[in-house]
Amino acid sequence: MDGHLRRLGLEERWDFVACADGDPSIAKPSPHLYLTALDAIGAGPHEAIALEDSPNGIRAAKLAGLFCVAVPNPVTVHLDLGEADLVVDSLAELPLEALLREVRQVSDSPIR
Repeated sequence: MDGHLRRLGLEERWDFVACADGDPSIAKPSPHLYLTALDAIGAGPHEAIALEDSPNGIRAAKLAGLFCVAVPNPVTVHLDLGEADLVVDSLAELPLEALLREVRQVSDSPIR
């Protein structure tokens, strides 16, 4: 993950990065990585939004208690992403303000 972020010039845009690094016991659909990230940034599950592209990622987010937006990629577009709270074809169709309105309407999230 770090190598990809460096290659893209994005490594300094993140406060915290969590990944399984080959450890299947913490890989999705386990909620471990989401719970670790929430703890690292001092946030509760109702203060964050997960963006996922696969059933395992969605399951992990939901097990961690997060509102989850599914944004399928060309490989996962035909998979069942129905566990997500919201499914969109592209984040371009859901600007941040619209996403936050949606989260507020369908959950008890304090996200503002």
